[in-house]
Amino acid sequence: MKRRRYHRNKRRYTTEPTSFAWSLLALAWIGVLLIALWIMPGIRVRSAQAETDPQTAEPTPTERAETMNEDLAEPETLSAACEFMTLPAINALRSDEPTILIYHTHTTEAYTQTETDRYKENGKWRTSDPSKNIVAVGEVLKEILERDYGFTVIHDTTDHEPPKLATAYERSVATMARYHEAYPSIVLFIDLHRDAYNTDTAPCDYLTINGIETARLMLVVGKGEKYAEKPYYDSNIAFAQRITEHLNTIDEKLCRPVRVKTGRYNQHIAPNCILVEVGHNANTLSQAKAAMPFLAESIAYAFHSETLTASDWLPN
Repeated sequence: MKRRRYHRNKRRYTTEPTSFAWSLLALAWIGVLLIALWIMPGIRVRSAQAETDPQTAEPTPTERAETMNEDLAEPETLSAACEFMTLPAINALRSDEPTILIYHTHTTEAYTQTETDRYKENGKWRTSDPSKNIVAVGEVLKEILERDYGFTVIHDTTDHEPPKLATAYERSVATMARYHEAYPSIVLFIDLHRDAYNTDTAPCDYLTINGIETARLMLVVGKGEKYAEKPYYDSNIAFAQRITEHLNTIDEKLCRPVRVKTGRYNQHIAPNCILVEVGHNANTLSQAKAAMPFLAESIAYAFHSETLTASDWLPN
C-alpha cells in the first residue's frame, strides 16, 4: 500500500509503509474513535435541550424574519409597565354581577319645593324623605341604566349625614370601600349630589330640551392635593371629561366644565369614580329627574367609545 507520493526535481519517489507506520495508523484510528465516543453524548444532550428550550435552539428562517420585523416596528410610546388599556365594552358590562354603584354622601339634599313635590324639611333644602331628595334622582338614574343600557346597578340609600354633616365623607367612603371589596365587578362609582346656590342671586338655571325643563349637570373630580399619593386621578378626570363632552353634544349648556377640587371625595378607592352635581337648590326635583336620561346615555357612551392609556387608567 502506497502512502505518500511527491515530486522533487521532476523525479517520482514512492514510500512503502513499514510495520512502525502501521502501528501509528492504528493508534490514530483508535484515538479518533475514543474522541467520538466522548463527545457524542454531549451533542445528544445539547440537542435534547434545544428541543425543549426554544431560547437555545437555532432560529428558523421564519423566526429570523419575524425578529427582523420586530426590530423594524414602531418604537413604544409607553414603558413596558404602561400598556394601552380599553374600557369595558357595554356588552361586557351586561351581566348579573353589579357593574355600577350609585350612592349619596349628602343623602338629604333636596330641591325647591313645588305643588307636586312638597316635603317636610329637616334643614334648609334638605329632607329625610327619600322620595323627595337626591335619592329619588338616583333611583331614576338606576332604572334608566338598567332598562335602556343593560347595566346591573346597586343604589345604596344609606344616610351618611348623621351625626354631623361635615364628616359625611368619612362614612360614605366606608360604604363605597365595602362595595368595592364585596363586588369586584363594579367598574363605576357615582356619588350623586345636588349643588348649592344662594337662591337670592341664582338665575333661573335650567334648559328646555324636547319641551321639558331640565337641570344642568356638573362633574367634580378630587385631586387630593394634601396627599402624597393621588391614585386614579388621571382616570377619573378623563372619564368625567368624556361624559361632559358627550352631554354637551346633546345641548352645549347641559353640563358645566369638569370642576377639579382639592379634596379626594372618595375617588382614591378605585378608577372611574365620579361625583355628579344634579342641578342646585334653585332647581326642582322634576328638573333634576329630567336630566337623568342624558346622564345615563353619556355614561354608556363613555364606556363604549374610546381607549384609555395607562396614564389615564393606572395610579400615578
